[in-house]
Amino acid sequence: MKCGSINDYDLIQARSLLLKSQNPLLDVHFLSHGHATLKDVDESAQFYRDFLGLDVVKTSPRTLVARLGSNTVIVGVTIGEKGLAKAHRPWLENAHFGFDMVMADEVKEARELSLENRAAFKIQNVSDIVESDEGLSFMLVDQDGNYWQILENPVAGYSDHFGDTCDTGPALRGVDVDDQRTSILKPRLMSHMTCEVIDLQKSREFYEEMFGFEIVQLNPKRMLARLNSVAVIDIIETDTAVREHKMHNHMGFDMAGPEMVDAAREIIVENQDRFGFRIIHKISASHGSYGFTFSDLDENAWQIEDYPSGGYYWMFEQGGDLKNPFQPNIEGVEDWHDLLDPETYEYRNPSK
Repeated sequence: MKCGSINDYDLIQARSLLLKSQNPLLDVHFLSHGHATLKDVDESAQFYRDFLGLDVVKTSPRTLVARLGSNTVIVGVTIGEKGLAKAHRPWLENAHFGFDMVMADEVKEARELSLENRAAFKIQNVSDIVESDEGLSFMLVDQDGNYWQILENPVAGYSDHFGDTCDTGPALRGVDVDDQRTSILKPRLMSHMTCEVIDLQKSREFYEEMFGFEIVQLNPKRMLARLNSVAVIDIIETDTAVREHKMHNHMGFDMAGPEMVDAAREIIVENQDRFGFRIIHKISASHGSYGFTFSDLDENAWQIEDYPSGGYYWMFEQGGDLKNPFQPNIEGVEDWHDLLDPETYEYRNPSK
């Protein structure tokens, strides 16, 4: 976990402890979602559910949400025939979603199954097995060009790197002890998302001071960040500057009301020069959400939006899948307020 000299390490640790006693610039509660781009919602949903074993809800003709043992979900969105879903995006390898399996043999079997089912699920590529200090792993590229890592991890995700526990609530209820999934792969949970940074220490200041992330630095070029979530962000320093716009592969936070979103954008604008924010979008209200996206000094994208305190989990509570379409968020920004009590964030009609 140490980086640089002992003095450098001690200084970083002291600064991190000081930040824990202070409030971050933004009052965000937890890391609610990561983003993936899709070519076809139905085909992608079948890959997520029938191959990866995720819990999937189709939320509109163009969107889906998926989860596995974490309160952080994947939001998939189609962006058109000529959109990013068809673009060559090699940087996505360092913006992948990661899933854990307990044993090394399970990882090996998962790779064989991925190769056997490559044509059926239009999997573009399956990498060789890689062995590291953390265990065995491999990467696959799906039909949309998104990257997925399957890795050996005998403990619950990356949380063992942190010194204390975080408030994950019902996060691990997605997979029962008696696993009844019929999917080809059966990973235990979504453990992490990844992103690239240019200067790890400058980026650490942004993650800690802006969002209040808890940070663990593993080596001079890698750190983990979490905010009341099972899934963490695995942050990797790369040797070259990242120049590609990544708004469609962002990481998201939820705020308690539209006025909090407005206040958050004002804070981000005020700190644009300090943290080097390159793009700050205007607030928009569509598909049941009210929010905006912005890109940081590393061109990684973040979304701030008005959503219930449980993030996207309320969509799973209402239910719906490919056979029972679930499309609540297609009218306006107040749409989810009709389904959940805005004071308690409890679903108004669970039998609907």
